[in-house]
Amino acid sequence: MKKIISLACAFLLALTFVGTLAGCNYKKDYTYKPINRGTLREPEVEFKTAAEDPEQNAKFREKYPTLKKYEQPVKVTVGAIQYQLESDVKSGTTPMNQSFNKIARDVLNIEIEYTVVSVSTGYDQKLNLAISANQMPDMFYTTQPEMFTMLRDTKMLADLTDSLYMLNDNLLDNYLTYMPELLEACMEDSKLYALPQQSNKYASAQRLYIRKDWLDIVGMQAPTTIDEMIAVGEAFAKPENKAKIAEKTGVAASKLVPLSMHKDITYAGSYSAEGMFNAHGASVGSYFKGEDGQLYSSNTSPEARAAIETMRTMYEKGILDNEFSNITSADVQSYVSAGQIGMVFGEWWLPKDALGTCVKSYGAKGADWTWVDLPSYKGNESLPIVDTTLISGYNLVSKNCRNPEAVAKLINLFYDIYYNDNAEQMYGSGVLPSNGFYYQFVPVKVWDGMASAAEYHRVQTVFNELYEGGLNSRELLSGGLSEDLTNAQIAEYEAGGGRLYKISASEKGFYCLNRQVVEKINSEPALKEAFDTMRNREKILHFAQGYPYFVAYKQGISIDKMTTAEREGWGIYHEMIDENGSYAYVVDLSEGKKKAKYDEFYGVALSAMTDKGGYLADQTGIYYARIITGTSGMSAFDEFISVYNRNGGDVILKQVNEWYAAEHASEN
Repeated sequence: MKKIISLACAFLLALTFVGTLAGCNYKKDYTYKPINRGTLREPEVEFKTAAEDPEQNAKFREKYPTLKKYEQPVKVTVGAIQYQLESDVKSGTTPMNQSFNKIARDVLNIEIEYTVVSVSTGYDQKLNLAISANQMPDMFYTTQPEMFTMLRDTKMLADLTDSLYMLNDNLLDNYLTYMPELLEACMEDSKLYALPQQSNKYASAQRLYIRKDWLDIVGMQAPTTIDEMIAVGEAFAKPENKAKIAEKTGVAASKLVPLSMHKDITYAGSYSAEGMFNAHGASVGSYFKGEDGQLYSSNTSPEARAAIETMRTMYEKGILDNEFSNITSADVQSYVSAGQIGMVFGEWWLPKDALGTCVKSYGAKGADWTWVDLPSYKGNESLPIVDTTLISGYNLVSKNCRNPEAVAKLINLFYDIYYNDNAEQMYGSGVLPSNGFYYQFVPVKVWDGMASAAEYHRVQTVFNELYEGGLNSRELLSGGLSEDLTNAQIAEYEAGGGRLYKISASEKGFYCLNRQVVEKINSEPALKEAFDTMRNREKILHFAQGYPYFVAYKQGISIDKMTTAEREGWGIYHEMIDENGSYAYVVDLSEGKKKAKYDEFYGVALSAMTDKGGYLADQTGIYYARIITGTSGMSAFDEFISVYNRNGGDVILKQVNEWYAAEHASEN
């Protein structure tokens, strides 16, 4: 009798026992087999957004409704990650008791049951175990492309084409107009097997962030080349300059580090070496086209060698943190927050993250940051390296799910709660974090991939209009734009016809936008018109935090002369509003005003990568670290290339080029 292995077990076994099979003289075929993606099935009714054609949109939505309530209760099982709660979320909130579940039941008649719940570090393993036991949730979110690929190839996923058309206008239009490549990457035989996360690929682009006050102390300008960056680092490292910085900032000279990064050299996130690699034309794990038209691994490239050599030089000179091989990203973040670091590479969100914390804590002593695009190397233009197609996550539905379209309904409900100004009026107070709504716990969701760019343009315009319209008194704003009101005060004010903008819960009741400022705005038509252009979320975040800083900054007040409330807005202003700020960089790249370099491999992980990539990533990190720290000489890079290629690098590269040829076959 033959032993039957379920598809789910095959999935887990495929991930777990490749090494065992290799030990039994099993030789895997790593030839790339092209996928027939086909053409996405058209909707039965032509899609037009409500803004484009209201009448046509009504016909479309009659066929593909967004939030139509089920007549009978529909139960769906889901998975969720137990993230740490943010400060404004009701204490004790869990995925199982969060308010989103009740709203889904009341609005959609969907009962959500959580069958896979874990902290982030154990989620994938727990999900794998559930799948192997034939207990895969009806729907869940994963960031793992390997999981999506295996489930698709083992025919365990539902076709979500109809579910796609049930998404709201904004999300559907984003897919069809701005990000069709995301859908194509999740298709096979004209069927759509995932609703991929809408991500702006340029959001991963890195810049060099530098302590502006340190530059002023040592008498130097922000660097624009690698040589200048090394010179700045050397100036930061001089004992006499460290003493001056320490005296001015109050941070011990022994703790000051010119440039830091974390130990995971093959990781391309915040505070990593990725920006340094990009400045030299490299990116760990990426593939670029050579003059012969073939793709080559960046890991073993001359550009990667140059980046390693620069880091080695900076390490020897005491510029690069000599403890980098022992510290994590979280460590670097904490050191930046504590005012100890002079330069880091990172993405657009750093200003409101550790940089902003540093300014809030040490701004009274002048702590300030500036930033530049990637420094050029030997006269060559340095460009941020981004994915050609970026899918940061997948919403998946089991083929056994009785109501696969429920995934679209839940995504639409999340969108309405998170992005809609009238969410509280529509769905009740359960949409407030203080009443148990926590966006991280919502089991399936799609972020509006185009929202942040629109937000940046909108808020920047409104800030300038408010300032030019007369809302520019530091006396009115310098104390901050929030006030702590009791529930009784709130009820009394609203009973009198006043509108309050609740920022977050407090021990008394709620922090709200300062009533005096809001009343001044409402009393002047031009100010009110500009203010109401912003979404509510922008009013209680960008405006409440950032506007007092904006006014002081615009009036030329130095950071050390600002009030605490004004400095509070440094992060949000320079992150999301400043026309020369960090998100402005993402927008400029998105709109083609600045250039990027693209990783030419943009498929999900190939079989050779799945089997051999982990070992090669480990070896890459080990060899790079040894060379940077001087444990090995630069000649070890040649040894690394040999080790890399003979242990799977050549096999992966062959499969990558077969994939590339298949993807671009129609161009030949």
